Amino acid sequence: MNEGPTKKKTLDWDTRLKIAYGAAQGLAYLHHDCSPRIIHRDVKSSNILLDKDLEARLTDFGIAKSLCVSKTHTSTYVMGTIGYIDPEYARTSRLTEKSDVYSYGIVLLELLTRRKAVDDESNLHHLIMSKTGNNEVMEMADPDITSTCKDLGVVKKVFQLALLCTKRQPSDRPTMHQVTRVLGSFMMSEQPPAVTDTSAALAGSCYVDEYANLKTPHSVNCSSMSASDAQLFLRFGQVISQNSE
Repeated sequence: MNEGPTKKKTLDWDTRLKIAYGAAQGLAYLHHDCSPRIIHRDVKSSNILLDKDLEARLTDFGIAKSLCVSKTHTSTYVMGTIGYIDPEYARTSRLTEKSDVYSYGIVLLELLTRRKAVDDESNLHHLIMSKTGNNEVMEMADPDITSTCKDLGVVKKVFQLALLCTKRQPSDRPTMHQVTRVLGSFMMSEQPPAVTDTSAALAGSCYVDEYANLKTPHSVNCSSMSASDAQLFLRFGQVISQNSE
């Protein structure tokens, strides 16, 4: 998130979740609500600006590509920023919305750790992946998160979401609509119980309830979830069961 070259601001957990959600909403709009669809192609923290209310705004569409409804991908020169570029896009030159999803996953990891995607030849994604085998991922969380978050279980789930977004195979990554819905459910779980929109509250609690059953993915059964959402939670279950304590 672009806060200027020298100014650093401490961000509590709720603010980081709000930023992640706002950026996800912007990408979901480009991918699913625009016609033709738009692939940003250079999603990175410095291209997510914050207004005075710390609302996230996507910027710098200089290398964005449009994709008509009839196409699943476009072949193009590989462009973007080192550390954020989808490895499958780099390998095949096939650009899809899932290329943005990968880059967004790296941004999530930066939000969670307050580390750069690439720093002194250290690759943040590779570092996080090296921690998954020994269940040490949570050790990478920024102390400003652990000191301000009421439920570290949510932080762990956002780590898992970031890992899903950065899956090697694009088809294994969630869509930005799915990412937005999941992050929205986390935000609702962080809010006080009093909610005026009962339908939204029920939808949010449903996602939270399903997370309690991820150890047994077959138990996912929520009337407000689409088939694609249910599949997303099955994948969440597989990732969490592999890396959970």
